[in-house]
Amino acid sequence: MRSPLLTRRTVLQAAFAMILAAPFVHRARAAAALSLNLPNIMFDSMGAQVQVQNQTADRLTTWTNALTKLYAVNHTDWQQAIAPQLEGNGGTSRQDVFIITTHQYTSVPEQSTPPPIHPNPIPADYNFGYSSSDLGGILRWVEAGGGLLLFVNHSDFPDQGPGPYWPINDVQLAAALGITTVFAAISLVGFTMRPHRKAPRQIVEHVRSVQALDSGGIVVDGGPNIATSTVLVPLPGGWKDSGPLKYHHSADLAFAVLYTVGKGNVITIGHSGITGNAGTNWPSAGEIEAPDNLRFLMNCVAYLAGMAQKVRKYDRER
Repeated sequence: MRSPLLTRRTVLQAAFAMILAAPFVHRARAAAALSLNLPNIMFDSMGAQVQVQNQTADRLTTWTNALTKLYAVNHTDWQQAIAPQLEGNGGTSRQDVFIITTHQYTSVPEQSTPPPIHPNPIPADYNFGYSSSDLGGILRWVEAGGGLLLFVNHSDFPDQGPGPYWPINDVQLAAALGITTVFAAISLVGFTMRPHRKAPRQIVEHVRSVQALDSGGIVVDGGPNIATSTVLVPLPGGWKDSGPLKYHHSADLAFAVLYTVGKGNVITIGHSGITGNAGTNWPSAGEIEAPDNLRFLMNCVAYLAGMAQKVRKYDRER
C-alpha cells in the first residue's frame, strides 16, 4: 500500500515545505497563499511540460494540484528576464524554488492524448537561449539561497527520426551553475531505479523506487563552485548511452543529483516526463503515478523550499 502524501502540518514541521502549482494560478489564490507566508514557487513558463499544460490543460495537474495546497505557486512571464522575477524585483516576491521542466519549445500535435485546445502563446521561432544576464542572475539567486529544480533532456535516440533533440539550453544553464550535463540518450524502459542510500532522508523518505522512460546525462561531480554533490537516484545497472556522441558509459552519471551552490541548492533530474499526468503522451508518456514518482517530486520541492526558507530566516536574524 502506497503511503499517503505528506500533510501540510508534517511538511511545514519537517522543513517548511513543498512547492508548486498548475499554470494559470488564479491571482486571488496566489495572494491568499502569500498572505499565509507560504514558500514561493515559480515555474518556468518556457519549460516544455508547462507549455504542454497550457496547450492541453491536462499535463501537470496531478502534481500542481498537490503543490497548490501547500505553496504559493506562480509562473514566469516568458517575455521578461527570468532572474529579476526570481529575485523579487518589480512585481514579484522573492522566490524560494524555481522549477524548469526542460527549457525548450514544444507544440502539441493534434493526434496527441490529449489534443491541444489552446495555441502555444510562445512563437515557434522564439529564442529559448538564456541571456548572459539571466545565466548570471540565476546563479546569483541560487548562491543567495534559492532552490532550483532542473529537469534536463536526452539527446537523439537512433530511432527518433529528424531532430535534433539536443538539450542545449539545459546544458547551458547547468554549466553556468558549475554542473555538467552531456548529450546522452539513456533508455530506461524496463528498469526501476532505487534511491541512493546516502541521499538526504527528506528527499527519499517513503520513496521505494522511481521510474522514467529515459534520461539525459547528468555528471555527478561538479565544478569548483559546487560545495557538495550527492546522488539521489543512481542510474540502474546495465544502462547504455544510445546517443550518437556516446560520451559516457561509466558510473559518473546519475538520474538525479543534489548540488550545493553557495547557500542554495540545485536538484537536477534526467527526465521531465515523470511530472506528466497518467494517460497523457506528449512529449512522452506521463509517469507521475508510476512507482513513487509523485512522492519523490514533492519531497524534492519540500527539501529545496525548506532549505531556502532557513537561509532567509538566518539572513533576517543576523
